[in-house]
Amino acid sequence: MRVACFFFPHFVVQVETKDDPSLKGRPVIIGGLHYERKAVCDASKEALACGVRQGMLLREAYVLCPQGVFLPPDEGKYADAFATVLTMLAGYSPVVEAGHRELCPRPSLRTPGVGMSPAERSVFIDAGNEAPDDDAELQLVEEARQMIEKRLRLYPFVSVASNKFVAWAAGRIAGPGQIMVVTRREGKDFLKDLPVGLLPASSVTLERLELLGIYRIGQLAALSPAALSLEFGNEGEWLWELSNGIDGSRLTPWSEAPVLKEQVHFEPAAESMDRVLAGGDRLLDALSRQLKERWQSCLRLTISMHFNNDHIAQRVFHFKEATSSRETMLQHLKQHLESARFTAPVSEMRLTLTDLCPESGRQVPIPSGFPDERVKHGERLASAISWLRQRYGKSVVGRVLARPNSALPEDSFSFTELDL
Repeated sequence: MRVACFFFPHFVVQVETKDDPSLKGRPVIIGGLHYERKAVCDASKEALACGVRQGMLLREAYVLCPQGVFLPPDEGKYADAFATVLTMLAGYSPVVEAGHRELCPRPSLRTPGVGMSPAERSVFIDAGNEAPDDDAELQLVEEARQMIEKRLRLYPFVSVASNKFVAWAAGRIAGPGQIMVVTRREGKDFLKDLPVGLLPASSVTLERLELLGIYRIGQLAALSPAALSLEFGNEGEWLWELSNGIDGSRLTPWSEAPVLKEQVHFEPAAESMDRVLAGGDRLLDALSRQLKERWQSCLRLTISMHFNNDHIAQRVFHFKEATSSRETMLQHLKQHLESARFTAPVSEMRLTLTDLCPESGRQVPIPSGFPDERVKHGERLASAISWLRQRYGKSVVGRVLARPNSALPEDSFSFTELDL
């Protein structure tokens, strides 16, 4: 099997530049405003030329590049852009694996194919069997690369190799606008001159390798696996295999996260906010019912407004607590519509629920006050217990019996059947 790697250098800057073309050619620094006590997550090549580096403090970056454009990171936007890439590549290959990192993670968390920088993203796809006389798979990979550049305006480095690690290493140096192909026979020779820092080793191991004078992957590959195992344990054996172009790890298939969508078309286009809000209320009612039928809640609501002048406006709401309540989501929609200023009638509105999760519960204390209040809360408790038993079975709820004089902590309580 051959593996194709789509490596996106400075993915964060690419997404910001795609959304705001005026940033192209300017020194862009992602991480926050220049006076904030945060670190640089990504920087454009113009900012890097001024000495800005990922991980340095924003204040230091401002001293080096005072003319830079400092932008706060938007993890939601980057995640959406990456999901779009994965969805597009899923149309070209039956197996797609997402390799990415959270924004500004701990530098010690290194895994093969994920990248050493928090601003990088990589995707692996199954490129078919290794057959030198059959270029159909390479043509498919090239078509996918061109489609990503044309439709998404994102520019990956693309490589094809016999396994994930070699494909990822080749992707980092492939360069734009081409596909670097490394055959199974060429894997070891291709890796030998690359820095040992590309290996997915822990920071402690990399420091020890440097102290031993091992700077290139070829130097590590020339050592015996027994010596590396003695020095670094199982990690040493694994690094020896990777250094020799051996990687038996398989692709982990990516599956698209569940999404709930509803949309409404206004004929004729809606000019009043009352009409738009009424349409949104109907959409939220349908989405809320779908959530409750799935026993789920959501953490994010995306509102997309299409106007009859071909303009599109989008707003994303992140809920502090997962919800399936129509009223809660309608309140956010109403606030957005009341504060927004539209210069053209609305022709279409689309609502999307993402980050779906199981319904969450809350502890409800039973008051010790008036009898009426105790009766009311007792009825609510009985109703909740009945609902839980219908869904999960009778044994899901029990009564706790305390034993204050027990010698062992684990014997200080026990469970018994709850009789309503």
